[in-house]
Amino acid sequence: MFRLLVFFGMLGLNACDESDPRSSKRPAHPVPSPPAKVSNLQFHQLTPDIFVGPRPSQEHIGELKALGIKKVISVDALPPKSSLWAEAIQIRHLPAGYQALPKTLQLRLARELSMDPVKTYIHCHHGKHRAPAAALAALRTLGQLDQAEARAWLDRCGVGYQSLRKSVQDAQPESTQNIQSAMPLEEVAATRSLSRLMAEIDQVWDRLKKVPSPDDPKLSTQTEDAAHLLDLFRLSSETAGPVDPVYPKQMQEAIRLATALESELQNGEDAAKLRADLRTSCRTCHRAFRN
Repeated sequence: MFRLLVFFGMLGLNACDESDPRSSKRPAHPVPSPPAKVSNLQFHQLTPDIFVGPRPSQEHIGELKALGIKKVISVDALPPKSSLWAEAIQIRHLPAGYQALPKTLQLRLARELSMDPVKTYIHCHHGKHRAPAAALAALRTLGQLDQAEARAWLDRCGVGYQSLRKSVQDAQPESTQNIQSAMPLEEVAATRSLSRLMAEIDQVWDRLKKVPSPDDPKLSTQTEDAAHLLDLFRLSSETAGPVDPVYPKQMQEAIRLATALESELQNGEDAAKLRADLRTSCRTCHRAFRN
């Protein structure tokens, strides 16, 4: 078992520990005057070749290239933006949810990491839960992490969803044959139709629309459901919908409210007002656009 590097980086900034040789200044990315805005995108380096963090934007691309990243894998609902990356950067898409990570997902990611071992940046939306959990589960599948090491990384990365943590802890080393026989990753995973996404939104919203009582089984999955709802709204906003210019504005308002709902539920609040506001937003959109 190789020794994992304990590393926490901030793009655009030097590492905090100046005694670490990795804390030396990275090559500057040439930018025109005035100086580029300092990046605040944070990532973790799990191994010499595996980095995990949030979805990068245009301003972060030069920094990631300077780190030697050759492949970007999105475990977010949305695929990597191919327009951001040069031809030298490969992109892959393996959407993950906030519930348990399926064994097939763990095997597919393990296959990708083992059969093409290049410097890889794995991202989700916030970079805090799904990306670290998926990467750690894959490393466990490859036999490169024990439970204690995995638990330490889960804590260090801040993975808060218990289903994701359990998936990592329960992951077991798999045979080379099982890993290599897994389905290769695609550049962009197949997307669902807008009608299918809206049907899923209805199902998830049914568990969120009211504040659950203390003995309601829905209480235990509120944060996961809120995160899933946000993903579904984000996917729906990227999927072809009504041509009316009001529709994108309605979707952006739904995303704003769902983001706030996720945050309040993570903080232990009941989010009663936000639930009511989101219900009103959905009804307004339905009256205008649902056939």
